[in-house]
Amino acid sequence: MSNDNTVKMTDRIHPQQAEAMQRNAEIVEGLGGPGEGIEEVRERAEAARAVWNEGGPDMDVKEARTIPGPFRDVPVQFYRPVADGDLPVFVYLHGGGFRIGSPLSNDRQTRELAKRWGGAVISADYVHVPEHTFPDPVDEIVAVLEWLAENGGAWGLDTDRIAIGGASAGASVSLGAAYTLRDKGKGDLLKAAVSLYGVLDYNFESDSMRNLGGGDFMLTVDYTRMVYDGYTPNEADRSDPRAFAAQGDPTDFPPVMVAAAELDPIRDDSLTFAQKLKDAGVRHRLEVYPGVMHAFFGYSGIVDEATRCIDDMSVFLATHLGRG
Repeated sequence: MSNDNTVKMTDRIHPQQAEAMQRNAEIVEGLGGPGEGIEEVRERAEAARAVWNEGGPDMDVKEARTIPGPFRDVPVQFYRPVADGDLPVFVYLHGGGFRIGSPLSNDRQTRELAKRWGGAVISADYVHVPEHTFPDPVDEIVAVLEWLAENGGAWGLDTDRIAIGGASAGASVSLGAAYTLRDKGKGDLLKAAVSLYGVLDYNFESDSMRNLGGGDFMLTVDYTRMVYDGYTPNEADRSDPRAFAAQGDPTDFPPVMVAAAELDPIRDDSLTFAQKLKDAGVRHRLEVYPGVMHAFFGYSGIVDEATRCIDDMSVFLATHLGRG
């Protein structure tokens, strides 16, 4: 990358991405700001996401349910685009720096995915920092997946066609669950995995972090370090692949879609993980979406690259799980 491009990286921001960031800032301001204290921050974030989730396709089933877990009954949102048939299922985990977010954080995007793909989507919560740290979220989602494999038929799901995935922190937890199941001898439970701009490496020295982590592209080095350290307060856990997937060997993983945003300070961690998948002989698809930043997936109402990402996920899931 030339010095000229490095200096003018902000010129690469797509106008739709810029519009989304401006509109989101206005939404948050209208809510009274991001909030003070973790509960208010969570409430304001969900209220902002509710605005972005307006519109989108209708579902045959869209309802809140729970799945038994090791710490609580895990809240999930269940989406079926059609009434009939045992559907394949994609378990989706929201982003939010391991601290915020809910099963409805990406309500519009999960409905769009279910509609285009034809399979069911379960948007699952996972326990958050500061109440819980690694490995609790991973253990909770492993329990969710194991329960679905045993009991999903009662929900009209084909339990031989389960995939896992998530955005940002949710991608970390998703891949942590994939590592755990593989190491327990249950790797065949998953038929595919998806990482959307995932938290995949404990690395603050990558080219993307150096070039983009100064404050113009949403995430900063200091903020990212705070998030990662909050999730893994035990330093030894920062080299555990269940927390940071690129730290491990993904041999025997199911096929993985790795999606990265061009203008994301943690972009290169997705590239590192994709190389690990290649080295391990794991079928994978790497897509770097141009002109967009971390969390772009949530702006599918106005950002075309988010819509393309949903289309790509639909094709990927149909390829490896089939359709409804």
